Amino acid sequence: MSKGFFVSVIVWLIVTFVFNVKLVFGHGDHGNAAPPVGGISLVSFDGYQLELLTAPRPPRVAEENQIVIKILRDGSLEPARDGKVLIGVAPARFSSNQSSHTVHSAGMSKSEAPIALARAKELVWAGNYTSTRDLERSGPHVVRVALVELDGKKYDPPAVFEFFLNVAPGSGPSLGFISLLLLVSAVGVVAIYWAAARARFSLEQGAPVNVLDLPWLGRWVRSKWFLPGLQVPVLALTIALAILGFVDVQDGGQNLATKVTWIIWWPGIIFTFIVVGRLWCVMCPFGTLNDWAAKLSRTQRMFPRVLRNLWLATLFFVLLTWADEMLGVIRSPLMTAWLILLLGSLAVLTGLLYQRRSFCRYLCPITGLQGLYSMVSPFELRARDRSTCLRDCHQDCYRGNERGSGCPMFEFPMTLERNTYCNLCFECVKSCPPQNLVLRAHAFGKDLWASARRSLDESYLALALVGITTVVTAQMLTAWSGWISWLARFLPLTVRTSIKPVTYLTLTESAVFIVGSLVLYPLSGYVVSWLADRRAGEKRKGIRRTFVALGYMFIPLGLSMHLAHNVSHLLSEGPGVVPAVQRTLNRYLPFDLGEPGWDIAPLVSADVIHGLQMVLVIGGFLFSLIVGYRLGEVFFGGGKFGARALAPLIALSLVFTLINLVLLNQPMGMRHGM
Repeated sequence: MSKGFFVSVIVWLIVTFVFNVKLVFGHGDHGNAAPPVGGISLVSFDGYQLELLTAPRPPRVAEENQIVIKILRDGSLEPARDGKVLIGVAPARFSSNQSSHTVHSAGMSKSEAPIALARAKELVWAGNYTSTRDLERSGPHVVRVALVELDGKKYDPPAVFEFFLNVAPGSGPSLGFISLLLLVSAVGVVAIYWAAARARFSLEQGAPVNVLDLPWLGRWVRSKWFLPGLQVPVLALTIALAILGFVDVQDGGQNLATKVTWIIWWPGIIFTFIVVGRLWCVMCPFGTLNDWAAKLSRTQRMFPRVLRNLWLATLFFVLLTWADEMLGVIRSPLMTAWLILLLGSLAVLTGLLYQRRSFCRYLCPITGLQGLYSMVSPFELRARDRSTCLRDCHQDCYRGNERGSGCPMFEFPMTLERNTYCNLCFECVKSCPPQNLVLRAHAFGKDLWASARRSLDESYLALALVGITTVVTAQMLTAWSGWISWLARFLPLTVRTSIKPVTYLTLTESAVFIVGSLVLYPLSGYVVSWLADRRAGEKRKGIRRTFVALGYMFIPLGLSMHLAHNVSHLLSEGPGVVPAVQRTLNRYLPFDLGEPGWDIAPLVSADVIHGLQMVLVIGGFLFSLIVGYRLGEVFFGGGKFGARALAPLIALSLVFTLINLVLLNQPMGMRHGM
């Protein structure tokens, strides 16, 4: 592995964890802002609810503090946007007859000295009017709020409210900063170990290291305990989550079935694909059940030839995403448990009917997603010397022998050239007689342009994933419900009067999701492929071939949007799993871990998360251009016509990126609500 690899990783960590640009838009409910400790922080006035929030909680001396007034309409709880709100903060001097908040009809309280008021901007969250202050003193402070205008209604004189909060002394290093130090230190330790390994094996500069030559790792992956050591704990945890989903409290914010599945696993797993490829697949509980069932039945039946592609898996992924958005599966422990049971049953049934991991290869809802995204991984399992395979091999790596079972994913390891369907189970490594398989590093994303294998189902999915992530992000906008209501007006009057509004609104939203993600985005890719083919002149290859070959340049866009979408959930909502674990262990185990603290803070601030999202989306666009350029060189052979042909595809990649940047810079509502 080159020095550039480690330098790139270190720079990536520093940029993504330290990048802290102050932006006026954001997403989520109220992010890292929370009600202050003690006192009354919520009042009602003229059909509105006003709530005091602070970030951090409590506010601290010598830190940048956000004083937030969150204003919602009574009943609908919709945010009151684009209002004129003034906020002032000053040390408080309490009198004996003061309550925790007071309301006035003029500009100041009789009991306090004048407080300078300033216009509060609607930063980060819709309906959240924010004043950023550096507070110099600890102790009690008064927050004075003046409502000048809301929803076009002016208050003259302004309606004035006062809240009281305590300001804490300054704190030490934040959890996010400590996490950054640990990550950078971990990269440094790995780099040192890697350099020592290269010295031990006396490798020349640029020569790849076979990671399996490390004694401890080689022994581990060849051990008979490698697969059970990964599979059994994960399967046991999944069974426990399913049981909790059925029998524990039916609150998605407190039940571990929903917290672990949708707040930790679902957002976090995307990040593993870009590092270790499909390694998750080897320990996946559903893959384990499929594998065990196939070995138990010893069936030799192959999956139907017409279905040996990603079309069914893509359909299941779309259904899962639709259920997430429309049915609220992620907020329901019971529905989450039923989903686990359904997928487990389908995996077992597939294993009983068809050989090897047919479920993982052709039916798993995320097999296509993780396969395409794993092509970005910097590690590859390949034949060391193909001439050795051609001369000595009897296909033991595929068929298996007494030392290993052979490839469960129907791949021939000796000719493997990409990570798409390799789950790093290392069965081929165990069964290879000449030990001719190596695990080594290569350039990020090399599989996207270096592989000769291309297929229509994969190119279609690459564009559909961009569409799905875009539509799902748009569904989080506070304006989304208004757009759907407007679109629903175009339905025939007889339809709208014969069914309930919630039904035809759901149908409208479902149609937008399906048409937008599964039709418009892939169709736009097909159209620009037609333009690219026409512009290729004498190097024309046909629309279908162009679409199939160059559709892979959109994989980095879908991946970056998936990462940007999920980094918010993982960093802002992820810490909430701690009190959920605490509550569950208190209830089901014979010891007391104390009262859970549900107001746990996010790992990093909302501004850092937003900065990360911008870096990810822009980085995905740049990577898309690199992949497109390399694919164009291979497909068109370079030259003038090849460059001309790429222009429409680059333009489409730019349009997709701009759409996503605009969406991520709009006020959003919390999707999970957990």
